[in-house]
Amino acid sequence: MMMKMLLLLIMLFPVFGPELDAAEEGSLLTVPASGRIVVRVFDLRGRQGELRFALYHTKKGFPGKETDAFMKAVVSAGGELPEYVFEHVPFGAYAVSVRHDENRNGKLDTNVIGMPKEGVGTSNNPRTKFGPPSFDDARFDLRQSELELRIYMRYL
Repeated sequence: MMMKMLLLLIMLFPVFGPELDAAEEGSLLTVPASGRIVVRVFDLRGRQGELRFALYHTKKGFPGKETDAFMKAVVSAGGELPEYVFEHVPFGAYAVSVRHDENRNGKLDTNVIGMPKEGVGTSNNPRTKFGPPSFDDARFDLRQSELELRIYMRYL
């Protein structure tokens, strides 16, 4: 008799854990859309050193302050087609910078007036007269599962 009552109670009052209100329920079901950004690098001066990739989602630090980047990576410059793939990037606005660190010292070497001695490039390949490009010049939108960027290195 006791067992029948217990089974009846379980059937009438199933245990699902804590109840959620509609806002909480929606947030559990909503998964932010994301994609991958394939960055291919062209016009390298040589295959020595490494390429330093940085993905920014705000203008803060762009293009040269890697510590402010949303994602970053370092790969050998010696590959057949130098590239890097940023995976699981939430849809949104971004800009990419690439630096050819030929001597692998982890910094952008410059001359006495601050011009880069090593190769630099950014998404959209904007041409600038003075100084680095702005975030807005290099900005693009990720709204699909895969986006390919072609970045052409510049040696000044």
